[in-house]
Amino acid sequence: MPYPRSLSPEEEALLIRLLPENIPGYKAYNNFLNSSQVIGIGRWGEGNLLLDKTSSPIDLTLGMPPVVAYGECFINNEPLAVSVHELNIDGQLEVQFSGVFPIPSSPNVSDFWCYSYWKSGEPCPATNQKVREVLIKDSQASVKYILAISIAKKVLWLHHATSGFNQLLPLTNFYDELLRTKHIRDAKLISRPASFFGMVDDFTDNEFIKALLEYDKKASRKFDTTGIVIETEKPKKSIFQKLFGK
Repeated sequence: MPYPRSLSPEEEALLIRLLPENIPGYKAYNNFLNSSQVIGIGRWGEGNLLLDKTSSPIDLTLGMPPVVAYGECFINNEPLAVSVHELNIDGQLEVQFSGVFPIPSSPNVSDFWCYSYWKSGEPCPATNQKVREVLIKDSQASVKYILAISIAKKVLWLHHATSGFNQLLPLTNFYDELLRTKHIRDAKLISRPASFFGMVDDFTDNEFIKALLEYDKKASRKFDTTGIVIETEKPKKSIFQKLFGK
């Protein structure tokens, strides 16, 4: 397929669904999508597309930037996963179609879901099951972020309350900080990040928030931690206090 080229109508339709222009956190990516073209394929081959506003060289040595949006669906009953990534250091937008590709013309798209539209109180978009929510507040007691944890899907994301952006978090690095916060040094747990989802209820909201703040210090894509407050947790009552109500 010759490059540069425009996105096909089918490619564009799926990407626009992942980058809703009416949600502020995705609008800049939506605008970039609408003003760019496919300049070629990335290091992962077919389905790994690079977009830019002008024709520019592609550096195949670059790693894939963090995920901006992710979703899945079926195309004519065949599975397809779609991800959009942050602009790379050359100002190019990377997208990945994994599964059916090229996407056929006028396909039947079914069972579409993505994380972009999630809001507090809603179930996990992938499984329709409840997620654990950890409210992260500022000094004015306003909710600044919500850490959402889907045990069923084994994924976690950070909902930005102001912009509506849902930032997918890499499990391993966050899990490492969580274990440090809890002073856990069990080698078996450290080497098995997926075990976190069987331990979610073992951690308090404050422990999650502390781990998130430590994670952010080392993350390549940071979020604004200004004014975030870790609330003082009430000490647990002793058996004597429970018996005598003191």
